[in-house]
Amino acid sequence: MSTGDYDDIRALMDDWAKALREKNADAIIACQSQTVRHFSLAPPLEEIGNHRDGLQSWLDTWDGNLIFEIRNTDLRGGGDTAWCSALARLGGSKIGQSEQAFWMRITLAFAREEGRWLIVHIHESVPFSMEGQPLAIFDLKP
Repeated sequence: MSTGDYDDIRALMDDWAKALREKNADAIIACQSQTVRHFSLAPPLEEIGNHRDGLQSWLDTWDGNLIFEIRNTDLRGGGDTAWCSALARLGGSKIGQSEQAFWMRITLAFAREEGRWLIVHIHESVPFSMEGQPLAIFDLKP
């Protein structure tokens, strides 16, 4: 991957993270392909395409800006595709609740579409307890 491509993808990731923090659905969608495939923490198992109304409804459940940071990135690629695995911290204050945040794993896939890098796949996950009833673990930190 060329230095220019690397810099362009890092800038895209920064724009996407900023849009999430600011709860700007249009700016989030502008960073993503129209056919983005999203494996979110929340149901359903997958979503394909941008769903602005659903995204905005979720963003509206938060009071003020979100906490969203990406750390420990491993960005690789070649040609017109790239991917990045990282740790991400998501949080904020749900309306009527105190601030909370948790760390998750995130993988982003990128493709060059019409000369511009876009996010084409998002996969979020949290570890879960393997003992007893499987429960997600939200209190781990890097």
